[in-house]
Amino acid sequence: MINVNIYKIELTVMCELKVFFNGDIIMEDVVRITSDGDSVRLYGMLGDLKTIHGRIVDVNLTKQEAIIEG
Repeated sequence: MINVNIYKIELTVMCELKVFFNGDIIMEDVVRITSDGDSVRLYGMLGDLKTIHGRIVDVNLTKQEAIIEG
């Protein structure tokens, strides 16, 4: 008889982003990004909101950064 125990392991990783706009950091600890036409909304971990006129060029979770140009 063979007994095998399988444990469920959960890992929670927070991926807050630094957001760059035209080369400058405009917001840190961003947890959500939405886009509507030519505007991009950035939502911070503490509930702050910033709207930028531009377009999302890149989101890199490995580097924890997003790049917006406008």
